[in-house]
Amino acid sequence: MKQSTTWVGKEVVRRDALEKARGLTKYASDMFLDNMLWVAACRSKYPHAVIKRIDVSRALKSPGVVAVFTHRDVPNNRYGVFVKDRPVLCDDRVRYIGDIVAIVAAESKEEAEQAVEEIVVEYEPLPVVSDPLEAMKPDAFPIHEGGNISRSTRITFGNVEEGFKASKAVVENEYRTAPQIHMFLETEAGFSYIDEKGVITVVAGGQSPYRDHHEIVSTLQLPPEKVRVVIPHVGGAFGGKDDVSVQIYLALVTWKTGRPARFVWDRDESTIAGTKRHASIVRMKTGASADGKLLANDVEIIYDTGAYTALGHAVLDVAIENCNGPYKIPNIDIKAWLVYTNNMVASAFRGFGAPQVMFAMEQQVDQLAYELGMDPIEFRLRNALKRGDVMVFGNKLETSVGISQCLEAAQNHPLWRQKETLKSEKSLPWIRRGVGVAAAIKGFTLGALPDRGSVAVELRRDGGLTVKGSFTEIGQGVVQAVAQLAADLFKIDIEKVEVVFADTGKTPDTSVTSASRQLFLAGNALKKAAENLLNLIREVLTTRYGQKVIEARFENGYVVGPGFSHSFEEVAQMLEEHGLSREVVGVYDVPRVEPIPGSLEIPHLFYMFGATLALVEVNILTGTVTVPKLVSIADVGKVVNPQTLTGQLEGAAAQGLGFALLEEPIIDKGILKTTNLSTYLIPSIKDVNEIEVIPVESFEDEGPFGAKGIGEIGIISVAPAIANAIYHAVRVRPKSAPMTPEKIYWLVKQAGLTVK
Repeated sequence: MKQSTTWVGKEVVRRDALEKARGLTKYASDMFLDNMLWVAACRSKYPHAVIKRIDVSRALKSPGVVAVFTHRDVPNNRYGVFVKDRPVLCDDRVRYIGDIVAIVAAESKEEAEQAVEEIVVEYEPLPVVSDPLEAMKPDAFPIHEGGNISRSTRITFGNVEEGFKASKAVVENEYRTAPQIHMFLETEAGFSYIDEKGVITVVAGGQSPYRDHHEIVSTLQLPPEKVRVVIPHVGGAFGGKDDVSVQIYLALVTWKTGRPARFVWDRDESTIAGTKRHASIVRMKTGASADGKLLANDVEIIYDTGAYTALGHAVLDVAIENCNGPYKIPNIDIKAWLVYTNNMVASAFRGFGAPQVMFAMEQQVDQLAYELGMDPIEFRLRNALKRGDVMVFGNKLETSVGISQCLEAAQNHPLWRQKETLKSEKSLPWIRRGVGVAAAIKGFTLGALPDRGSVAVELRRDGGLTVKGSFTEIGQGVVQAVAQLAADLFKIDIEKVEVVFADTGKTPDTSVTSASRQLFLAGNALKKAAENLLNLIREVLTTRYGQKVIEARFENGYVVGPGFSHSFEEVAQMLEEHGLSREVVGVYDVPRVEPIPGSLEIPHLFYMFGATLALVEVNILTGTVTVPKLVSIADVGKVVNPQTLTGQLEGAAAQGLGFALLEEPIIDKGILKTTNLSTYLIPSIKDVNEIEVIPVESFEDEGPFGAKGIGEIGIISVAPAIANAIYHAVRVRPKSAPMTPEKIYWLVKQAGLTVK
């Protein structure tokens, strides 16, 4: 049910904006303590090798060194969310060049780094397995004891062979996408200390203080109450801080030495050792009828997870769920593999497996439309999902669906209406222009996995509210959004709402900040907290007035009802007088459906939808592609803050531009050659031109005030929209991302295009 709002939907300036703009915000990498030890890592020199011997004796004698730690110092030396396959400190083998064999704690950064050079590790190199197709072969050298297939599954629905027989047009292609590196401004960083209560406190950039806490406690076998994790403002994450990085090592050093410690990865270290987007190979055969109805999709998905599983099992699920796009397809056959290699570890990255398969599917759909002589958007609209439809996994789509509205907004946009005019306009003889479209879908929340979040609300003595949750502020604006939701739920001025976040010592567990769901999760838990506080107040008022108070509501900083009106200050005092806490907790369990056989996380119950329009200019002499304009259209449910929404979608589009055109790690037999921003190129201000954002409000009944998650949807359809625009411009279809000048040049040359 739609509710009137004062703060939700209003363009309120983010409360952290001024401090961040002035450079005053303190990130983990900005913080120092007295008597702090500096930590440095001894990483593997080989992508794959047996460890024969580790000798740290010379390092221990180095100037300034306080301690050197190896696997012998870690009580439970394996961690991982889905599979405990990753050592904290390598013992038997190294599996990629980012693996840590030992760490040094010293009085200065320079002394720690110098001591690392004194550690002697004797290796016996093993065969390097860097090609996922080679890794899948039965005779491939095993990276882990169970072989190189971390996970495989097959999911079918209907009969694809019958679907293809009934199809007028069938297209079959293989698509490849490169790994993508997060390249956040703040690298992995943190510090640790023992507080006045004897608790080991780790302050580090991350996306879930409670998950990080669990990994520390589990590996070091410490009592949970003796560990606290705090996540301050984070200088970018995009999924790259969903896994632990420095946290366990910091806790280990402080636990063993009793001293504060600091561990900050430099850019090269972050690029090599941090997690990546999964490189992919997607083979797809798709059929449609003469009247433009999708009938069948046969898909093979191969994702390179690198040396360890990390979050790969769930990423593979999301790829499976989204490889059919936001469309009704009665017959599917999906075969999927998550493969170990000796490449860098792949895990969560904005879009979480969807951008790779959507790069394939949205080009398939475009190609079918052209072969059938149909307008690409009309073709998509003919197949678009609607509320109540049965999806490809047999699950009924019961929540809000805004894909048709997104496509209609694209169809009515001047860029699409004028695409042929734009194409015919020649600026220079060697420039060709084109306009492309692509749609997107992705589930938000954790889907079929258990998903619960808690938020506490304290009614302060001064009449204000303090909202407490373990959500992390990674730049997306969740603190501002939570404040706006609280102001409307409690009918109070937003300036009276304080938000405390991401501290296992002060905030309840609001679960991990990922899957575009913290606004949804925290917002609904906040709603439960508002209900709980009002019920508590009703009990107090019933005692006060000697009769049952049923009607009571929040209004302008007061609790009002028939014959009474009490300010929040008065209510706070009443609660204390009755010996009651001024703090309540709201717990929200996300509704979910049971997972389909062969999956973990899918299907989801809640979905984001979107579409992207791209105008490109292709230089047929050099193969260079520029994008003068992107239009990002997203089904947002309900806009909470227009300013934050625009920032989210613009940022996602820019990141998608990098995935589409620029970001290509060069990996040679497991060795990363592009380790910094001079060799691994991300979009600069000169690469990102006009981005127009168009929100579509479909209103999600289960969402707080109708809102949905939007953090990931803006990136998913950017690369295929650009690919489809390239086809419109020069009639070549790029099937490998990034679509670099070299790739486009050879496609154009093979097509025989010349300057006229």
